[in-house]
Amino acid sequence: MALSDIINYFLSLLVVCSPLSALPALLNLSYGKSDDEKRKIAVTASMAVAVILVIVSWVGLPLLNIFGIRIPAFQIAGGFVLVLVAFSMLNARPNRIQNSQEDQKEALQKASIAIVPLAMPIMAGPGAITTVVVATSIWTGPLNHFYLSICAILVALTTGSVLYFASNIERMLKQTGIHLVTRIGGLILASMAVQSIANGIHGLWLLYKQ
Repeated sequence: MALSDIINYFLSLLVVCSPLSALPALLNLSYGKSDDEKRKIAVTASMAVAVILVIVSWVGLPLLNIFGIRIPAFQIAGGFVLVLVAFSMLNARPNRIQNSQEDQKEALQKASIAIVPLAMPIMAGPGAITTVVVATSIWTGPLNHFYLSICAILVALTTGSVLYFASNIERMLKQTGIHLVTRIGGLILASMAVQSIANGIHGLWLLYKQ
């Protein structure tokens, strides 16, 4: 992987994980908790996101091969998932794929919401997993997967940092600012989704053309 590839992958994965989309969920589901408790939740969620994305970086593609799923098909399916997430971000509202009402109810009954639903499925959800799996199919080899894992850890640290300062960011950006940033991220994510679907269709066409 070239340095430009690493930077582009990091930014793409960061947009898909969308920490600013998880921010309102954290503030809503942790209502009544102290700032220290919110920070502990943010740290735990960050660690969980790192673990999930690193594991997918190494075993996601082999699992697809076991089930006989072709990468182009996964790109198309993942692209449609990204479209749904992107539309919800453009409307600045949570998406059921990322954060269903059942997840919220379950979270309210738990002492910690860090892993479900914050880490999975809000941040390290279908969109992020799709991005990682497609990347591992493009950049193969242990060294490239190591670079992808480092990017995943950096993304987790970035998302964790955003959530760690959730209360400060909310006061600084206010609701309007958070919605604005979320919509910009949604537009970028929608473009990525279209590209993923186009790449998948082209890949399937090449496979069945042979």
